[in-house]
Amino acid sequence: MNWLSTFFKGMAMGAADVVPGVSGGTVALITGIYATLINSIRAFDLELLRLLLKGQVRACWLRVNGNFLIALVAGIGCSLFSLAKLISLALEQYPTQIYAFFIGLILASAVVLLRDIQQWRSALVVSLLAGVLVMLGISELRPVEITPSPLILFGAGAIAICAMILPGISGSFLLLMMGVYPFVLEAVHQLQWLTLAIFAGGCAVGLLLFVRLLSWLLERYRDLLMSFLIGVLFASVKVLWPWTADPSAGPPAVVFPAELAMDFASFTVGMLLVIGVNFWAGRKPQEA
Repeated sequence: MNWLSTFFKGMAMGAADVVPGVSGGTVALITGIYATLINSIRAFDLELLRLLLKGQVRACWLRVNGNFLIALVAGIGCSLFSLAKLISLALEQYPTQIYAFFIGLILASAVVLLRDIQQWRSALVVSLLAGVLVMLGISELRPVEITPSPLILFGAGAIAICAMILPGISGSFLLLMMGVYPFVLEAVHQLQWLTLAIFAGGCAVGLLLFVRLLSWLLERYRDLLMSFLIGVLFASVKVLWPWTADPSAGPPAVVFPAELAMDFASFTVGMLLVIGVNFWAGRKPQEA
């Protein structure tokens, strides 16, 4: 395993999860580590506990693919703590360019995944349309206003992590809809360890439960799952679309050609990045 490569992929996942509407799972899928990530997390089970109680530390480490997980988690953590504020500032200063970049990245990823399914049949088409409809339904959610308690933070972490591991569905977006996104982001910025520990506990519980379902689906219904995720990816563009005017804000602002050119350049860079990553990796995105 290339530790440095996995570390940078983790950084990319962490950076994506900071942006509402973008999923770290999308980056994992694009960079070819999705199945490896799912299977590594799934290995945290009773058999691992049995090995640990017997003192077989090396067997435990190999079972969970420890080198891979350590490098990936280190990259995610480094990204969250070092890039969270930078990305927040970039979203304030250059929102359309940032979202255009991710739209290009997601659309290119969806097209690559479409090509990977060798034989389309009616069930796969239905699954793809179901993914589109589910994501469109999620996109219609509206933020709620709450005062997060420890229980709410724990539950929000459990829900958001399920989205973060799914390509196309953004955990940050769901946190935003649940009304806890500003509190979590502030906790990261201010290093509020107790808040982060409660949230991380929810993430751990949700992840360990949900990843078993994903692993089972990958093993038995891989094409159905992938076609569903492709639908989710295509529909997630609606969540990211930054050029829709807000009726309550009055007439839409004039978009100058120079700004449109920057948006298109960002979109193109996102698409080229996916193409470059797949060429560099030398394998299809969903392979381990």
